[in-house]
Amino acid sequence: MYIHIGNARIVFKRELIGIFHMNLRDNPVNKQFLESANAENFYRNKELERYKSFIVTDSELLLSPIVPTTLARRQKRDR
Repeated sequence: MYIHIGNARIVFKRELIGIFHMNLRDNPVNKQFLESANAENFYRNKELERYKSFIVTDSELLLSPIVPTTLARRQKRDR
């Protein structure tokens, strides 16, 4: 199964590692993770303020305009 994360993107559930609220980017560990992911071209968008969550999969980091609670509900609904 998959989860629609906004912006016409989907993530397969088996690839999903975590869904995090963008407010957590101020945490030092998350800030370092996002900076290193950007440096490694793991994601390319620098306008983080537009997004409400970041999704970590086994192969990439995705940014979503949808809040994590909605994404979690979508994940549970399709079990």
